[in-house]
Amino acid sequence: MSRHSRRASSAPSREATATDEVPRSGSWWAPALALAAILIFVAVVRLGVAATPLERDEGEYAYAGQLILQGTPPYAAAYNMKFPGTYYAYAAILAVFGETPAGIREGLLLVNAATIVLVFLVGRRSLGTRSAVVAAWVFALLSMSPRIMGLFAHATHFVLLPLVAALWIVVGRAPTTWRRALLAGVLAGLAVLMKQHAVVFVPAVAAFVLWRDWRTSGTGLSRVMPAGLVLAGAAAPFAMLCAALALYGVFGTFWFWTIDYARAYVSVVPLSAAPGIFAAGWRTVTESSLPLWVCGGVGMILLWATRWPAEVRVFLTGLAVASLGAMTPGFYFREHYFILLLPAVALLAGVGVETMSRWRWRALPDWLAGGVALALVGACSAVFIVGQRATLFAASPDDVSRAVYQSAYFVDAREVAQRLWEATAPDDRIAVLGSEPEIYFYAGRRAATGYMYTYALMEPQPYAARMQDEMIRQVEAAHPKFLVAVLNQSSWLMRPDSERRILEWIPRYLETCYDQIDVVGSSGAAEAFQVYRWKNDHACHAGS
Repeated sequence: MSRHSRRASSAPSREATATDEVPRSGSWWAPALALAAILIFVAVVRLGVAATPLERDEGEYAYAGQLILQGTPPYAAAYNMKFPGTYYAYAAILAVFGETPAGIREGLLLVNAATIVLVFLVGRRSLGTRSAVVAAWVFALLSMSPRIMGLFAHATHFVLLPLVAALWIVVGRAPTTWRRALLAGVLAGLAVLMKQHAVVFVPAVAAFVLWRDWRTSGTGLSRVMPAGLVLAGAAAPFAMLCAALALYGVFGTFWFWTIDYARAYVSVVPLSAAPGIFAAGWRTVTESSLPLWVCGGVGMILLWATRWPAEVRVFLTGLAVASLGAMTPGFYFREHYFILLLPAVALLAGVGVETMSRWRWRALPDWLAGGVALALVGACSAVFIVGQRATLFAASPDDVSRAVYQSAYFVDAREVAQRLWEATAPDDRIAVLGSEPEIYFYAGRRAATGYMYTYALMEPQPYAARMQDEMIRQVEAAHPKFLVAVLNQSSWLMRPDSERRILEWIPRYLETCYDQIDVVGSSGAAEAFQVYRWKNDHACHAGS
């Protein structure tokens, strides 16, 4: 029981619920066992689907990580607008667990488990032990949701690990020492390297530290210095990255893709379209899990409608606002972007349980009141587990891919890559005309072009024509031994106003220089992978 809720009588109390004390001797085992049970449940589910075929984003990270292990720095042979933190995280996972989908998901399991523990620690320090267990459980469930793409190793999972670690360092520990401020900043900066969206969290952490220390510290310098150290620490990883990429000779390419092109990318979707896109994403990610999200919403209401310390209110409200801001750039609101909201939602669910428990439901004993509140969370959890049982406990990993994507597309991509691996030597180049980097990873062969995705080539942005010309030149210069044409909408996202020159070039180049040898597409002709083999230099030059 918290010192804030200690009573002299058995009458219900409405005192402020600041933080539970660290469990006293003899009481540590209950939350420890609960946390262990959560981690075991997560491991059973995730390991059961670990071999699910990679999807596109995972293919990108895996191929880039594979190149790093081969000594090729990011942006030298594979282009994308994301910062390279997740590429290096994948490289570490591939080195430890092997270059397979199962190995990648085993690495994700460790990252997710560590984040669950950190959510628990943040909750225990700011809310209390009971709230911390609830927060860990709600986060664990939602972060596995197939509708939020939680079973796949997206960059947003890797953002949360250093971010929640930074939150744990600063929350509930005032005043902030310079060491903790600097370390929290470095961790927040590492989160940004995983995905640029996390940059929103850096000023949010600094602002929280400034607000809290301004109220508790005595002098002007001691009030503002910790916040400044958070910002300085956050800048350090980016500065070191820029220096390293400059030494590798790829800083210019890095800057173009992650800054110049990224700026154009986030300006494509108009503000007027944002509400509809968000609503569509919300409907998808809350399928079966809506009651758990509602728990978080109720927690936010109770946070401000009942007595909670100002620090807890500011911390959780700021975290929720920053999380919404982090998923907003570009107004795309893709399903896995909602993963950034999960720590805030989980902790707010803990607020709801703790508040309802301490109401004591008028006359119920404390243990029974807490049990009722926990039972409500359990019922919401059951709705989610039952609703997603076919995917979470699927008969096979391939069934998971089919269930999530309503297609065998990524199962087929793995088959295509297997055939290319069998038909090529390690030094042979291949090319994929489409956005399927997972094929490069599976095949273990270098791409003839740095364009892992063709989405950018179709976007109404000022670099599209230049990108198309560069991809054409790279492929023609390499004349890869095998070429896979993936000419469907999902792999290109063609628009009425897209630049068309590369789409006009593809059939001419294939007819002149390649023979079609295979078509793989159990999902149907519209999603078929067309496999081509290089004819010979004489035929290609004669045709051109």
